[in-house]
Amino acid sequence: MIVIITCILVAIFLINFFLYWIIFLKTERKISKWWDIYTQIYLVIWTSIIFLIPIITSIYSSLLFNSEIFYKFPSFELEIIFIILGLILIGLSIKFGISTMKLNKMKGLAKGRFPLITKGVYKIMRHPLNTSWAILFLGLALVFESLIALIIFPFFVLLLWVEGLLEEKCILIPQHGKKYEEYKEKVQSRMFPTPYNVLLILIIIFIVYVGVFYYITNIGG
Repeated sequence: MIVIITCILVAIFLINFFLYWIIFLKTERKISKWWDIYTQIYLVIWTSIIFLIPIITSIYSSLLFNSEIFYKFPSFELEIIFIILGLILIGLSIKFGISTMKLNKMKGLAKGRFPLITKGVYKIMRHPLNTSWAILFLGLALVFESLIALIIFPFFVLLLWVEGLLEEKCILIPQHGKKYEEYKEKVQSRMFPTPYNVLLILIIIFIVYVGVFYYITNIGG
């Protein structure tokens, strides 16, 4: 049941994503009430599914549906460490998200205006909002001990990377030209600048190591 629900949510998420970008690229996106409403619906679906997947596939839902599809820890102490790590990641994502929204006021995507912002968090990464989404999803996966969400995470990051690429190729470069090219040269990280990329890799290695170690220990026992 949990796998079926997850597949449905992922399908809705992907349809929502690709439908939005197809409409975005195929229309003139003039400032209008319908486009504003549609964008808000798109963002609500996006946000809701990002929260729903870790929650529905959490250890608590697995116990409710009599399923064993959740991340298993070799000790209670390690479980607490993962939950604290997840809360820290959620806090970082909120920080990045608020900083980004303060700079662009979330009006660019809704109204078709994409101003070139080069200050604040944009000094270290070109798409900080995408970074905040990725960190939030990973944090929720750890807090809710969701194995499925951890498996989905790399694909979610790839989708965010594609979205950043689409924004740059189809909107920002045509709109700002040489200024954006110069900005790209100055800020080369699209989502995860150093040392954040190194830290993320270490966290993922740690997560995988704990899971594999637990599996090997159980098989050995």
